[in-house]
Amino acid sequence: MNGLIVMQGETYEEERKQSLLQTAIFDRSGARNFSWEYMNDLVPGDLVMHYVKGQIKALSVVKEPTHIVTDEAGQKKYRAKVAYTDLERPLDIAPLFENIRPLLPEKYAPFQQDGSGNSGYLFPIHVELTLYLIKQLRIVVEDQLIQPTLLEETSNLTVSLLGKLRDWQTAFIAQRDEFLQQRRLDALTEHTNCAICGAAFAPLLDVPFIKAPEKCTQEERLDKYNALVLCHNHHMLFKEGLVTMNDKGQLLVSERLMDDQYALGLYEGQQVVLVKEQKKYVKWHRNQVFQSI
Repeated sequence: MNGLIVMQGETYEEERKQSLLQTAIFDRSGARNFSWEYMNDLVPGDLVMHYVKGQIKALSVVKEPTHIVTDEAGQKKYRAKVAYTDLERPLDIAPLFENIRPLLPEKYAPFQQDGSGNSGYLFPIHVELTLYLIKQLRIVVEDQLIQPTLLEETSNLTVSLLGKLRDWQTAFIAQRDEFLQQRRLDALTEHTNCAICGAAFAPLLDVPFIKAPEKCTQEERLDKYNALVLCHNHHMLFKEGLVTMNDKGQLLVSERLMDDQYALGLYEGQQVVLVKEQKKYVKWHRNQVFQSI
């Protein structure tokens, strides 16, 4: 089960009428578009949020895997059947964007840094962004049930939508927690010690992402090399950007810890074992998170 945002604009009404998602396979030059290719990754049960002119206007659940069809003009297209649920009160993105921005990936994000929608069609989103948007939708629907406008009624459909939002929220949280638990078990099977201090007591060990998962592509989030086994203390220092490693795997310690580094078991230049597949993620952490002073 994945969360996605589809940018429909002018295509929304027709696709809504036919209960589908649809896009070309090739552009006019014969090239493929990355956001169209994500159609191939859809699986039944995926939750899609429909973005139209600055708002999440509807939600849908994928019912069937994507298949290829040929339209009346002879053009081949990707098509997936989905079940739409309309939102009586669409969710405005602009007022929420300062909270959305930190949850956007560096590549293939549905929104630009100014909050406007990116060109493209289908965009997978991180589970934390999915959960944030579900939470905001719940707030809107709950407010609608408590204080309907003169033009609204507390309908069975609205009550049903609130139930669906709760179910989706529960399912995504459970799926996230299961993934993180399995990820931790897999990492501790291969690496049984904190990479910095060598602590081996399993209850004290964490497996943080090296590159923050919300900034990753789907492939990077699933990559087992985007992980580092650390004890709780060194995990927090790594997360806050107070320690990192250089390309040779040597420990770098922020000047902020100058007075405490030895008490924390930190020694500038000490060797941390890294494999080459981890180094691109460590470079990201060093450039984006580490605070040298």
